[in-house]
Amino acid sequence: MNFKTLLLGSAAAMLMAGGAQAADLTVAEPVDYVKVCDAFGAGFFYSPGTDTCIKIGGYVKFGTAFGDSDFGRFNAGYANSNWGNFYTEVSMQATASTVTEFGNLTGFIDMRAATGNTYTGGQTFSNLVNSATNSAYVDSAYLELGPLKAGRFTSLFDFGRGYDDTGMFGSDSTTDHIQLTYAVNGFGLAISVEDNRDRGALGNTNGVVYTVDEFGDPAQYFTGGNSNIPDIIGAVTYASGIFSAKVAAAYVNEAVKFGNGSGLSAADPIDLDNQAGWAIGGGLEIALDSFSAGDRFFVSAAYGDNANSFTGITGGTSVAGTFNPFSANITASVSPGTSWSALASYKHVWTPQLWSSLSGGYANFSGRDQIDGTNIDAWRAGFTTAYTPVKGLDLVGDVFYTNIKGHFANGDDLNDDNGNNAWNLNLFLKRSW
Repeated sequence: MNFKTLLLGSAAAMLMAGGAQAADLTVAEPVDYVKVCDAFGAGFFYSPGTDTCIKIGGYVKFGTAFGDSDFGRFNAGYANSNWGNFYTEVSMQATASTVTEFGNLTGFIDMRAATGNTYTGGQTFSNLVNSATNSAYVDSAYLELGPLKAGRFTSLFDFGRGYDDTGMFGSDSTTDHIQLTYAVNGFGLAISVEDNRDRGALGNTNGVVYTVDEFGDPAQYFTGGNSNIPDIIGAVTYASGIFSAKVAAAYVNEAVKFGNGSGLSAADPIDLDNQAGWAIGGGLEIALDSFSAGDRFFVSAAYGDNANSFTGITGGTSVAGTFNPFSANITASVSPGTSWSALASYKHVWTPQLWSSLSGGYANFSGRDQIDGTNIDAWRAGFTTAYTPVKGLDLVGDVFYTNIKGHFANGDDLNDDNGNNAWNLNLFLKRSW
């Protein structure tokens, strides 16, 4: 009896000891796996341990360009289109968004780097033979809280550039600015204050500066530009059903007029005086799915007075780099005058993997004051085809014809011996994610 009691007691003690040891074992913490965030659309995930949603994107682009679009001082915005050239561009994009009591709080950055071989002018023969470019830069970056958006991003004046990679004539500008937007029932009202130097305006020269001739020697001396104010832009947008539209207007005040001074020496520089200017533009995009699924038509136009970058005379899809001969090479972005431009672009989707577009554009500039008599007429037509064999990979071909005619204030032909016509072909592969 005593032995049985002892045995049962020992067993009970062992069970209790085992239970105690089991209670002392370390319990693994639950793994906090990355979770999908669907509050801001596809591709977002929660940053572990926070309520911030993150999205990572970007692309790698490799291309080649061939053409004869060397207009000397003109069409400088298309360096990759001259001669034959290979180039590579990469983009790394990150978006961080959070829901707050004041609206969605978002931060975005698009960092880019590019390589290539381009002629930048003023180089020694050795540097020209071995010419190569490698650059890294911030393409756009902004923060956004509800209706407020601030940073470097597409100008409020812009609406679109059509369905091609080369571009027609238009503003197509990225600027540092702050913007307020109000949207209701398809309508949008917005106002922005933008840095005009991002459009080539002259800031404070902080003394005397000069332009150079074809040999790199001083040509004319300038001073001034210290009373520039930011561009003020307002826009109205509407989107409903098959179409979207935008009308924008801008007020500018830039140093564009010659004041006192001959400009022949640093002791007697030309004073650049400010003049007010303005621009108005609009665009319309229509979805033609009822005609053919995916088809789109886009049209836009702009007019500017002392606001050349808003019409594409200078800027993202520039017509001209400088307006006067080398003895007086005034840059187009700070030249007084009126300009206007228009473009149309049609996109047809052949299959879900293949589409093509046909685009055309025209631009005109008439100078006044110190460049009274300077005139430019330019037009461009282009055809684009893009093929997507697998999701995230695009093969794109652009072929464009450009014609630029006009004359300087002194009567000289603006293209010298370079001719008025140019063809260029751009081919590239692009992997996006």
